[in-house]
Amino acid sequence: MRNALYSYGRLAARRPWQLLTAWLLVAAAVVGAWVTVGTSIDDGITIPGSDSSRAQEIQNAVFPASALGNGTLVFHDPDSSVTAPEGRAAIEASLLAVRDVEGVTQVVPPFPQQPGQPAPRISADGHTAYAQVYFDVPPAALGEQDADRVLAAATPAVEAGLEVLPGGQLAQAAAGDPGHRSELIGLAVAAVVLLVALGAAAAMALPLLSALVGLVLGLAAIGLLSQVGAIPDIATTVASMISLGVGIDYALFIVVRYRTARQEGQPHERALGVAVATAGAAVLFAGATVAVGLGGLLLAGLPLLTSLGWTAAVAVGLSVVAAVGVLPAVLGVVGSRLDAGALPRRRSKKAPKAGWWRRIGERTARRPWLAVVGSLMVLAVFIAPVADLELGQQDGGHDPVGTPTRQSYDLLESAFGPGVNGPLLVVADLGDTAQTDPATVQRQAAALGSALADVPGVQSVQGPRVSTDGSGALWQVVPTTAPSDPATGDLVTQLRAEILPPLATDGTQLHVGGQTAAKIDFTDQVAERLPLVLAVVIALSFLLLVVLFRSFVIPLTAALMNLLSVGAAYGILTFAFAEGHLTGLLGLDGPVPIESYIPLILFAILFGLSMDYEVFLVSSIAERWHAVRDNRRAVVTGLGSAGRVVTAAALIMFSVFISFAGQDNPLIKMFGVGLGMAVLLDAVVVRGFLVPGIMVLLGRANWWFPRWLDRLMPRVDLEASPVTDGTPDGTPDRLPPADAQAAVGAADPGGVR
Repeated sequence: MRNALYSYGRLAARRPWQLLTAWLLVAAAVVGAWVTVGTSIDDGITIPGSDSSRAQEIQNAVFPASALGNGTLVFHDPDSSVTAPEGRAAIEASLLAVRDVEGVTQVVPPFPQQPGQPAPRISADGHTAYAQVYFDVPPAALGEQDADRVLAAATPAVEAGLEVLPGGQLAQAAAGDPGHRSELIGLAVAAVVLLVALGAAAAMALPLLSALVGLVLGLAAIGLLSQVGAIPDIATTVASMISLGVGIDYALFIVVRYRTARQEGQPHERALGVAVATAGAAVLFAGATVAVGLGGLLLAGLPLLTSLGWTAAVAVGLSVVAAVGVLPAVLGVVGSRLDAGALPRRRSKKAPKAGWWRRIGERTARRPWLAVVGSLMVLAVFIAPVADLELGQQDGGHDPVGTPTRQSYDLLESAFGPGVNGPLLVVADLGDTAQTDPATVQRQAAALGSALADVPGVQSVQGPRVSTDGSGALWQVVPTTAPSDPATGDLVTQLRAEILPPLATDGTQLHVGGQTAAKIDFTDQVAERLPLVLAVVIALSFLLLVVLFRSFVIPLTAALMNLLSVGAAYGILTFAFAEGHLTGLLGLDGPVPIESYIPLILFAILFGLSMDYEVFLVSSIAERWHAVRDNRRAVVTGLGSAGRVVTAAALIMFSVFISFAGQDNPLIKMFGVGLGMAVLLDAVVVRGFLVPGIMVLLGRANWWFPRWLDRLMPRVDLEASPVTDGTPDGTPDRLPPADAQAAVGAADPGGVR
């Protein structure tokens, strides 16, 4: 692999414009196809084999329209009842106009059709009412323009002095696309870090360009693959976040390696070949470790996590392609102009002496126990809140104040109680009962609804709604507690285990569904699969590092260190969100529960990213070890060489991740804060102090490996040192066996300040 990469680097130096043209044609084809078909989005939660999924299947079969988009339109009159003649007339006029809105198929008004009928959509005090609005497109296809048209049609109510708010899926559509503000902020901060680290505008621009190419290619590939299976909207956001972070980092390592080779006096072609063969190989391996972590999500058996896993893996893969494939061609064009726009203090082409990371390495070597104990104490502070970690469900009440989803949630909760925002759906497959006359079916369904209304914890029951062929029925059960309240989960369990089985007679099948029940089933499935995912990801990562470093001790300590970083991320989320200590700073107004899948996804992502830094750091140390066979000296020089590159990369990734904390969605805020802080801690505390300290203490034991196993295992070399082989320009055609320079370890202190 090294020789192939070396040859590609030389080709990029000799024929950069031809390579760039080829890459441009490939990118144009992929992006063009994506623009044509778009990205298929589906935010529904499905748990194969669960009770909620079976309920959804029956509901879609007997009520096909239920699979399409819908929402609520909330009317509130603070001064008088909405049933007063003037208010009612304004609402009815608004709903009449809403029926004529493009895409609207049905409107269910809040007022009863017959005198004496119950009015569950009108609050007890009469000041609030809501109507159901149904559309002819799936929920994911509802856009901001749909919400705007519906709200514009409700002008008569607004003119009459009523407050009109969208709710449910309509409120989510009204919130609109968050745009790319987070990405732009992250790129801006990353640009500053790169400029300071590399000291030149041209060098700063190349990692950003590579990351943007990888991001666009990744999103295009994800969009095309989504035509096979739709993905949740959050998947593209998470993929963008990870793609930008790793994309800039991977490109940075290659740029630094190329610049170092040029500063050492190597000609352009050889320098680019060495950079691609060494740093490029490290990037390929780093991308593979991240993919292993993300691939673990596929074992969860949940479509949501599967989508998040493969989309993020595709994004990382295309970032690797951009860094190893496209970037060398750009470097081939830029060449000696890499230092254009250099800062005054960086105009010298000589590499400065090793800096403070070398000094830190020397102090760590003198007092390794102090470095280890001090690092563990720092990590313990961040991990400690995990003791109070409790997983839960988020709902619209946790969104930032002022967002459409939060406004309608609060208004409905105050008027109808907390359960109205997360109703349960009891769905019946009537089986043999469907053969009886409709009147009998309706009567039996009504009796079942009455039984449900008597269950403790149930506020009200709407229905039954019986299908036209009598094969199915549906009841909307409103709990007395909020969707995120554990008592709602207890109610679901009670309905399934105690209440519904005795009522399922004559072949009738009863199931509990809806978004709230689906999230409860989702949590149970995550808890069941979590040990398997953790075990497989840790085992595969361990094996990859065994193959790479020919050691058992280094992979074992790496796995333990990664778990500490993941634990710190969990502690930060608990402190910041679950306990609410930082929610005000993050634009939220109280504690926010941590969804069950957040820890699992963070583990998968962070384990891979932490392995990246382990690879870049220990590769540098290993190169020195193989050269001098002095463990203490190898740790000092390796940390001094790679420490600054790893730190700069971590600061960049932190900047990208933390910028996403500015989005309205609390889930995205959690990803941004958790990933950003964990990456920074991992690079600075774990890789900067803890790992070097442990390696000094373990001494030669770090490198013990059975000879018989070394002969049997495949060899993956990230180290290479080209030598002159007598060719006219002194540039070798192949790389000799590696024993001199590691991928990032070879990056002399001149590469990054």
